[in-house]
Amino acid sequence: MPDKPPIKLFLVDDHAVVRQGTRDMLNRNPLFTVVGEGDTGAELIGMLKLKQPDLLLLDINLPGKNGLELLAEVQPEFPDLKIVLFSAHSELQYLLKAQQLKAHGFLSKTITESDLQTAILQVMAQPEQTVYSRDIQQKLSAQSNAVKDNLLTAREQEILIQLSQGLSNQNIAKALCLSVKTVDSHIANVMKKTGIHKRTQLLTYAYEQGLL
Repeated sequence: MPDKPPIKLFLVDDHAVVRQGTRDMLNRNPLFTVVGEGDTGAELIGMLKLKQPDLLLLDINLPGKNGLELLAEVQPEFPDLKIVLFSAHSELQYLLKAQQLKAHGFLSKTITESDLQTAILQVMAQPEQTVYSRDIQQKLSAQSNAVKDNLLTAREQEILIQLSQGLSNQNIAKALCLSVKTVDSHIANVMKKTGIHKRTQLLTYAYEQGLL
């Protein structure tokens, strides 16, 4: 019985040293072969059509379109392509956006060579299960626990629902017969409990945590 062909990988990272190191490390393992690479998202769609990789290893902080924008752009064109974000940036808003876009994985650049290779194999074997590096999984778990430990009050939940409908603080105040100052205070409490400080991020987080 013939051996399985190596997993074909495409790398996008604007740091040449990081990209070269990742490529050389993966190519040393006969289970992988890097079929292409780029330092921006320019012409990425065309390169993916040409190279036909199995998995795209994608940085977030890129010139022009960032990795999350590229993820959203590439997915409809390549529904079978596995896309893993590989970044030094693991801020919560990036993690939540990656979840929303259904990335197959989110790995920190602090992981070991062995962990990176294992994660790629896991994604290929079970693409329906999102793979996270240990530090990112811990961050997501901590945020989830924070919400469970700091349940929103009924009024905060009500205001969050109003926010999800795109209402301004003034309109929420009018709808709930509250002062704008009171609404501001409730929203500030919600953000404090969830650790989110931007309205758009708060809504994404609320949906991800099943609060809405």
